[in-house]
Amino acid sequence: MFRFFCSLCLALAATAWSLPARAEAPRLVCLVSALTGQAGLSPAEGGKKRLEVFTRLREGERLDLGRGAEVQLAFLQKGVKETWTGPATVVITAEGGQSADSAGPPAVEKLPVRARPAGGAASSILSEAGEQATAQVKTREVAVPEDRALSDEERAELAAVEAQAATMRATAAPGDVGPDILVLEELDRLGQQRRFNEALRKLREAHPDNAALAGWEQK
Repeated sequence: MFRFFCSLCLALAATAWSLPARAEAPRLVCLVSALTGQAGLSPAEGGKKRLEVFTRLREGERLDLGRGAEVQLAFLQKGVKETWTGPATVVITAEGGQSADSAGPPAVEKLPVRARPAGGAASSILSEAGEQATAQVKTREVAVPEDRALSDEERAELAAVEAQAATMRATAAPGDVGPDILVLEELDRLGQQRRFNEALRKLREAHPDNAALAGWEQK
């Protein structure tokens, strides 16, 4: 019996050692801030998924842009926005989009957010905690969160981003949610939970059919 028990333990240990280590999910690195034309999203594994504004994208995911399609990607960690035009296949990386068949490189613009060091803390709304999806907007019986008290410098930073977002909205094409993403990011970064939730509620009302936005967790 003892010999059988030892053999069983060795067999179980060998099985455990032979199992592959559980790989961490690829990092979230950017968001879709504008989209026109025919475009599809293919994850690293599995079939295509719906692509729409507010979609968070991970490293290794692939965008398939049809002819004339255009997508804007907000890389908040780097503080830049890339605009890609199809036909093209664009692979998402932490350093930006990569394409072997695009007619040219993307148009790149600087965003009015604080770029963060590579490998450092993730953008607030691109953190893993921020992707705890909710199937739909629900009323939760919890205490209303309070906004963190801001210093004079932080208030000035928030006001500057809101002013820049307002300027961007004045010239943005219909469907461009880049300014809204910037404001959400700054509110989250500064711990303005009440204002973040209110802004998120208004966006959901303005985009009732947007599944990606419905999955954003309230603070």
